[in-house]
This record gives sequence, structure tokens and C-alpha cells, in this order.
Amino acid sequence: MGLGNVSGNMDLVLDLGRLNTVIDFQPEDLTVTVEAGTAINTLQATLAQGGMFLPLEAPLGQKATVGGILAANTSGPRRHAYGLPRDWLIGISVVAADGTETKAGGKVVKNVTGYDLNRLYTGSLGTLGVIVEATFKLAPRPAYSQALTASFDSIGAAVDAGRHLLDQPYSPQGVHVLSREASIRLEQHGDHQASVIAFFEGPSAELVQRRGQECSRILNDAGAIGPRTIGSPEYSSILGGLTDLGWSAESKPDLMIKINVPPSGVADLVEKLRKDSPPMKAPGISADVGFGMVRLFWWEGGDSAAFDEPAMLEEIQRVREFANAAGGNAVVELCPVAIKRQIDVWGESPQSIEIMRRIKNKFDPSGILNPGRFVGGI
Repeated sequence: MGLGNVSGNMDLVLDLGRLNTVIDFQPEDLTVTVEAGTAINTLQATLAQGGMFLPLEAPLGQKATVGGILAANTSGPRRHAYGLPRDWLIGISVVAADGTETKAGGKVVKNVTGYDLNRLYTGSLGTLGVIVEATFKLAPRPAYSQALTASFDSIGAAVDAGRHLLDQPYSPQGVHVLSREASIRLEQHGDHQASVIAFFEGPSAELVQRRGQECSRILNDAGAIGPRTIGSPEYSSILGGLTDLGWSAESKPDLMIKINVPPSGVADLVEKLRKDSPPMKAPGISADVGFGMVRLFWWEGGDSAAFDEPAMLEEIQRVREFANAAGGNAVVELCPVAIKRQIDVWGESPQSIEIMRRIKNKFDPSGILNPGRFVGGI
């Protein structure tokens, strides 16, 4: 609900919570079909009973739904290895603004006919249609998992070490670097300037442990402080905490910005963001060094100064300039409504904006669905 611009107008709100059925689960075919209002936790519990795995992760998973994740194209800390939700989607059912129901894709993994409308609807924030059903391909559930954490004296050194881990043949499923401010929120090595969290999953304990040992050695060589291996159930807790960072009641900031840049540009970006005379105090940082996604957090009080509107607007502009210079973009995920009314949270409209508007006019000519909240006020 926090994502997107202020709505142009709102006359009716749809609640899909009762569309919550797992319609068809075929472990032998590696597919599942589910209604869009199904909670992610419910779906994952069903898949676990059949030994299957679907990497759909969302903040506050007990509340997140399949349709919500697809509409917002939300992904979790292991996106470097498993990709985005759209990469697992093979079929979709959508109700258009005029009430017409349409289907795209199918219930088999090999599906190459027609336009790939699955990707069009995913990430469109509900502006083209109401997603009511989805079919996903699945993978066998990893039998073993563990995390590796370590502290560093600088965030630049932590990012460099994390990138080095991902260059190895035994690389983790994901590597995240947290600044001290973000580490404190997750209770991970808050006494040092930065920390690294790496995730490992595999079919055997020996394989997972060997990969963890090799990566621990690399971190030690890079100057890490106190590398530590973490197994279940703390593994799940760290994974969930990292997914919820910025969204849970305990970690919700006054301002949160998501930056997408080429992975090779993450190190330079985080150094500039912390050192270049920001109008507000340096943000908390969570960087997915393999995927190139960096989240910035500003919390009022504690280690941060109180915020005023001019300083916040200046900070948003500064971050966007750095993101653009690094070949990426910045999206304001959370901010006060007063700030949101003065900006487009998605940033500068892309070159494809006219094509996007033409598609919107074809799918929803009356502008009924989520008006004004998407890119360019769509």
C-alpha cells in the first residue's frame, strides 16, 4: 500500500482475500495454480508438504498475497540466484476493467505461443487488470541451508568481499551487505561499520557446509571480523528479517529509497552516498551486491537527525542523481504523503512511457484501475 504515487481518485477498493485457494498442485509436474488472494505463507506451507519450492518472498509474508507480489514484482534476498517472480510465472488469469476475464500462458512449463502477457501484468501495479489466478513452475525444495555472517570496518570493504564471494564456483545463493545502522535493526554485528550475510542452500549437508567453509576463508582473507555460520531455525529468521527490513513496525523508516544499478557499480554507489555531504545524516544501507539492488533507510531519532521537507526533497534528488550516474534508477518506496504529493516516486519517466500509456489506454481506456499511482501518473 505504501508503494506508488498518490492515487488520482478512489471510489472502490477490491479485497481479494477470499480468493485464497490452492487450485491445483502437481509436484510430479513441478507446477502449482493458486488464486491471487492466497497468502504467501499458506502457499509455501502447501508446497513444503510436497517437497517443492517456489522463491516468492515478500515483506510481512503472513500478509503478502500472490497477486500482490506479482503486481508489485516484489522479490526477496535470494533474487540473485532465483530471479524475480515473473521468472517463475507460466500462466495468469486477469479480470479487465470492463469485467472481462482473460488468460495467458498455461499450466505446463514449456509454453511458447502468443505474447508473453505474464510479464506485462507482473509489475504493472494493477493498472492493466486485476490478477485473480496464477500458475508457477516449481523446483525441488533445498534439503539443507545455512547462512554465513561477518563484520567489516568499512562498507566498501564489505561490498568488495561480497562481490568476491559471488565470483567463486561455490558462490552463495545471495550476498547482502548491511551498514551499521541497518545491522542494528537486524541485530547483526551492530558494533562495526558493516556486515555481510551470505545464504547457502543445496541438496546435501556436506555440499552446503563445504561452500560455507570456503567462503568463510575468503572473508577472513579479506579482513572480516568474526565470521559465523548460522543454521536453522536462525537461518529462516535472518532471511525473513532481511526481507522485512524497512516494512516491519520495528524497522519502518521515515524515508526508504530502492536503487537498481549494475552489480559492478554497487561499491562506488554506497561509498558516494555516505560521503558526499548529504543534506540528512547518512542512511542505513542494505545492498544486494549480486543483483545490484540497494535500499536506503532514514530513521528519525537515534542515529539520524529529525527530518524536514526541504532536506528530504533534496536528499531524494541527490540519490537519484547518483543512481542515474551509475546507470540505474531510484524509486521512493516509502515517504510521508506530503513529500509524495510533490514528486513522482518512480523518478523520471522512461523513454518507453508513451508506449506504456498506449497500452494502458487499450487495456483500461476509462482509467479505472489504480489511477495515477504508476510510472508517469499512469
